[in-house]
Amino acid sequence: MNPFPRRGCLYRVVFPGEPTRKSHPTLVVSPNARNEFASDVLVVPATTIVRPAPTHVRLKRGEGGVPRASMLKCEQITTLPKQLLSGTALGGELSARRLEEVERGVLRSIGIPVDASPR
Repeated sequence: MNPFPRRGCLYRVVFPGEPTRKSHPTLVVSPNARNEFASDVLVVPATTIVRPAPTHVRLKRGEGGVPRASMLKCEQITTLPKQLLSGTALGGELSARRLEEVERGVLRSIGIPVDASPR
């Protein structure tokens, strides 16, 4: 078990106020230095409803530990208390290329124009 959530890893989260209390894979995007000391983390939720959009990043089954093909919804970036995250990551860190796609999706979601292709 990691002492704190790691950037680029997915964790299961039960979102507050969700009636089903079902847990969802969620990607931690805040920097590790912040994750270690802050009481909350910045996250991007994932869904198994795969609909292409400029602010969505597709994950293949097994990538980052997701059990099914999923979509990271970068327009839904939010801050959550660390205690809502599962104690361990679903799998390993996403690749640097995939994290860059997420960063670009987040930028698009707040209206910052970015190229369609990663650097």
